[in-house]
Amino acid sequence: MIELRDITWDNFWDIINLKTYDSQTNFLPSNAIFMAEAYINLKFHYPDVCFAVYNDDIPIGFTKIVFVQKNEKQFSFAENTYYIDALMIGENYQGKGYGKAALTQILHFIEKEPWGSVESIKLSCYDENEAAIALYRKFGFKKTKNHVKDNDKLTIYVKDN
Repeated sequence: MIELRDITWDNFWDIINLKTYDSQTNFLPSNAIFMAEAYINLKFHYPDVCFAVYNDDIPIGFTKIVFVQKNEKQFSFAENTYYIDALMIGENYQGKGYGKAALTQILHFIEKEPWGSVESIKLSCYDENEAAIALYRKFGFKKTKNHVKDNDKLTIYVKDN
């Protein structure tokens, strides 16, 4: 069963050491980079959380979710939104439906509105990452004309809440 779990000292290195296929490294920085970004976000009072993705008792992936208030200059979103900044499944666990199950759990977490209500849920994806785009479309995410600040290759996708 796929579930999101807190990252603790007991699983920290397992999550840090999860890797994607070499062909996917252009799509995602390391989990350590995402956790460092979360630390900075928290310092600037952006609610942010990182979770380990588990299949039963095996850590298989990672996700990072940020609550972004409208017009926040770092993100430039016109409305309050939950931003799925990362979703990765380790290379040894891909192709087994875990990404779909993990995204389902992420959306269940967001539905609880842990930091308040929002008008949309957003994520970003490289146009070349066809497998991820196909997954996101199945969940109702739609491509926008917007890009991540300072990265015109990283397109924003939106799902109305």
